[in-house]
Formats: sequence, C-alpha cells, structure tokens
Amino acid sequence: MDIKIHHSWSISSKLWLAITVLILAVLGGLGLAITWLFGDFYLQQKLDSLGTEAAEISAQLATVPSWSARLKLLETFKLTSGTQLVLLDPKGNILVISDTNTSQGPRSTIDGYLKGSGGALFGGWSRNLRPSDFFAEEYLVRVLTGQTIKIKAFPVDGGGQTMLLAATPVGTKPVQGVVLLGSSPIPIQESIATFRWLILYASLIAVFLAAVVSLFFARQVTRPLALMQRGATRMAKGNFLPIQGVTSDDELGELAEALNSMGESLENHMEWLSQEKNLLQGIVESISDAVVMLSSDGIILYANDTAKALWQENETELQERKAQIINFLQTMNRPNTEVEKFAVLTLGMQVLQVVMAPMSEEEGIRGHVAVLRDITASLRSEKARREFLASVTHELRTPLHLIQGYLEAIQDDVIPENQRGEYVELVLDEAKRLARLVTDLQDINWLERGQSLQRVSLDLDSFMNDIEQRFQGRAQELGINFEVSKGSGELFADPDRLLQVFMNLLDNAMGHTPRGKSVRVLIMDDESQVRLAIQDEGEGIPKEALPFIFDRFFRVNKARSRKDGGMGLGLAIVRQIVEAHGGTIKVESDMGKGTIFWITLPRMVVCPITL
Repeated sequence: MDIKIHHSWSISSKLWLAITVLILAVLGGLGLAITWLFGDFYLQQKLDSLGTEAAEISAQLATVPSWSARLKLLETFKLTSGTQLVLLDPKGNILVISDTNTSQGPRSTIDGYLKGSGGALFGGWSRNLRPSDFFAEEYLVRVLTGQTIKIKAFPVDGGGQTMLLAATPVGTKPVQGVVLLGSSPIPIQESIATFRWLILYASLIAVFLAAVVSLFFARQVTRPLALMQRGATRMAKGNFLPIQGVTSDDELGELAEALNSMGESLENHMEWLSQEKNLLQGIVESISDAVVMLSSDGIILYANDTAKALWQENETELQERKAQIINFLQTMNRPNTEVEKFAVLTLGMQVLQVVMAPMSEEEGIRGHVAVLRDITASLRSEKARREFLASVTHELRTPLHLIQGYLEAIQDDVIPENQRGEYVELVLDEAKRLARLVTDLQDINWLERGQSLQRVSLDLDSFMNDIEQRFQGRAQELGINFEVSKGSGELFADPDRLLQVFMNLLDNAMGHTPRGKSVRVLIMDDESQVRLAIQDEGEGIPKEALPFIFDRFFRVNKARSRKDGGMGLGLAIVRQIVEAHGGTIKVESDMGKGTIFWITLPRMVVCPITL
C-alpha cells in the first residue's frame, strides 16, 4: 500500500527556495554563457594570432627570391610557443617543418623531419602529428587562389584530435608556396576547463552566500505574516488579543492594523451577540408558555424548560406524549407557508393553544417557532364561572319564586286567613335562606378579594371550650354524642373566621349523623402547628364525590332538599378560610362508617398572609 506524505511548506521556505533557485539559475546560466563565449573567444583569438603570424612569415619569405635564402631566413624566425610551421610547395609537398619543441633549425625533407623530431611529443599528443596531417586538399586549393584560411581542423585520415591551423600563400600569381602554422587546442581547452572550474566554485560560493542572505531576508519578510497568521488563528478561536511585533510602515503594517481593528470589531460584536443571546434566552426561559423551535424538516432545534415539562415527568421523558406533540407540530409545519397558524392540542385533561410562526431568511423559510400555552386552567375557570353564575341564579330564583308565589296567593286571597300565618312563616324561612345565601356569597367574595384576616393570639383551651358549649345543646336535641378534645398553647388566627369553619363543619357533621352516634373534635398539636379533626359516624361520602367536595354549590346528594342539604357553599368557604391562615384541609370518608375532615394550621405566621 502506497502511503502519501504531504509536506507543508511555509511561505518563508517557499520564498527562500524561490530566491535560491532563481539565483542558482541566473548564476548557472551566466557561468555557462561566459565559459562558452570565453572558449570561442579564446580559440578565435588564437586563430587570429596564427593567421597574423603566418601572414608576416609569408610576406617576409615573398621578399626573398631564392629558396636557399628563404630557408636561411626561416632560421631567424621565432615562432610562438606551441606553434609548428610547415612550408609546402604549390603541389602540397612538405618543404620545411619547424616547431618550437625542437632545439634544431628547420628540416628540409621528410627524412630529415623524421630524424630531427622522431619520438618527440607535439602539443601534448601521444604520437607525432604535424599541421600537414590536418591540411586537406580543399584547403590547399583555397590558399592557392590567394586566400588566407584560419580553421579548427580534424586529421585528414580521421581521428578525434583537432588542431588550430592558419595557412597563407607565399607570393602571388603564381603562388610559390604555402606557409602553414599549426597549434594544439589542448592548452586552450585546459585553460577553459580551469576557468570553468573557477566559475563553478565562484557560483557555488555565491549561491551559498545568496541562500544564507535570502533565508535571512525571507524570514524577515515573512515574520510579520507569521505573526498575523497566528493572530488570525487566535481570533478564529475567540481570542481577540491584538497582534504584537509588526512595526513596519508598509503594506504588512497596514494589514496588521486592519486585522487588529477587525479583531476589536469582532470582539465587540461577539460581546453584543452574547448579550443579545443571553437576553433572548432569559426572555424565552422566563416565559411561562412552552416555546419550541422546529427546523424546516420538523426536527426540534430548541425547547425551553416549560416545553420540556410537557413531555417530562421527574426528568423522565414520556415518549408517547412527546411523540404526540412532535407529530402535531410537524403536521402544522407545512412547507411554503409564511403565515401564522393557530390550533388547539388536547393532551388528556390538558388543553394547549398552539401558535406557530415561520422563521424567514433570505434563502427562504429556515423553520418555525411554536408557542404552546396551557389554557386548561382558563377553560376550567371559565367553566367554573358559568357554572357559578348558573348555580347562583338557580339558588336565588327558587326562594324568590316561592316568596313571590306565597305573597301573590295571600294578596289574591287564595290562602284563607286562618292559614296565612303558616304561609308567612314559610315566606320568612325562604327569606332567611336567601339571606344566608347572600351572606355566603359575600364571604366568598370577601375572601377571594384578598382581604386581610384579623389575627390575634387564641388560647386553644378556651377556644375549644367555646366550641363545645355552642354545639352541645344541638347535639343533645339530635341525640348525638358530642366530644371535644382539650387543646393547649396558643394559635395566631382570626377567631371569627376560625369559628365559622367549625360551625360549617359541625353543622354538616351533626346533620349527617344518625341518633345515638358520635361527633368528635380531635386536636393534635406540636410546637409549630396544630392539627384538628372533625369526625362523624354518618353515612359517609362516595369516593367519586371526594375530589369535588370543596367546590361551590356542590352537593353530594342531589335528591336532598336545599333546606336539608344546604346550598353547597359552606365547604368552599371553609377551604378559603383555612388556606387564608396558611393551612391545609383534606377529607377522608368510608361509606357507612363516617367522614373525617383534617385541618392543619401553623401556630405562628411570620409574614401575615393577605388573600
């Protein structure tokens, strides 16, 4: 398996590498150009020197008429070091060979040449070569026409060695001979090679120095960029400290100032967004209504604590209830709908009013926000209000109709005079019952309006004795055993309202207790509270009626007359008074065994309670 390794190059490394490569390319190209031009220039200069020297020798030889004089004249010539002279006749035959490598003068024949130079090296070659070995017939033809040639030639019979040649004619029309000068290019090539090495070494030293300088320059140039890069990375992570260390007045300094300004703006904007987020979150969390945010595909993005409480119980999610809410919201969350939608969701005994509004953006609708308001209490309150008005109307209408009917009958002489006194008594009873109804309604209204209780310190023993004296006579009339426990200590309460509680409860208890049975008032107290119990041995209350026993106008036995069963306001008033004292009341009952009302009252109230 091939493993690819990616190298991360910094901008400093890239800049240093680019400068180094550029310098290397420039110096390398310059060195190659210089050595190439120098080599050609040196060779051409050598050829020009050979041509000039051959022309001078030819001109001097042309001034001498005989060959013997010419040969003596050749002995006086001093050739340039490394140069060999060959004198040819017009047919190309060698007349004289002379070079600077022999200590003797010119040789006039080939035999003499072989004897005089046998075994000697010429110009560094491994065997003896003479210029005539490189002088081809075509060159001879050109010289015989009067031309002077300067060439770099290869041996006529082949080979890899070369020689620099210069040939010029002796005399004109006709040409009497040819002066041929030859020199080996090896010394020049060695000089060129040495020069090339010098260029190479100089280039390497220059490249090294340039690399060091460019590295320092690259780091100095890219250091501000590195500082800004680290600063930008730090800003991306939420740290908006200003970038330090960039002091230049050029574009990099301006960029650093721009980044610092941007960081400061971002920090201020982030602080503002954080404040706005906290404010919005605080508002949403403090809303008593449930708030749910849905994405465009119906997924819950956010829900406040009130919303979570709809599908949670003791931090445990009720999956069925949550699924029902989500399905309902997804049904309302129809695409391409940009208007608010209203609906009502019923969850068992709970009724929720749902309002859903779209979250619009430039690209379209991002999602929806749903507000779920629990209207169960308001619906129940409205129902209770209607039932209360209906009950009050009914309770008032009945005695009023009776009073009106009896009075009209008396007025119209329908009732005989001897019976009118009895009917007047009936009218008076209905009027008294109507007055009691109005008084109870006033009491409920007084308690619900939050009127303050007139609290005083009560002696429990004295209060319980008062209760016993008030109801002992009625108990004897009904043939009921009435027992009252003795209390101790004091209770901070409103005596009139507390007496009203006992009167309502004991009236109900004695009214539902058969003759020979008992009604008891029990008291259990401690340092902080007093627990009272009113117990009877009557017929009891059905279990299905217990949750509604303290509701207004509720009567357990609908068949009982209002005269016997009351109007259903007494227990409602009892609960209002007990709760106004900061206490609680509850009821327990068994059919055929009796009923007991438990009242718990605090002994002292630090902050008086107002209703």
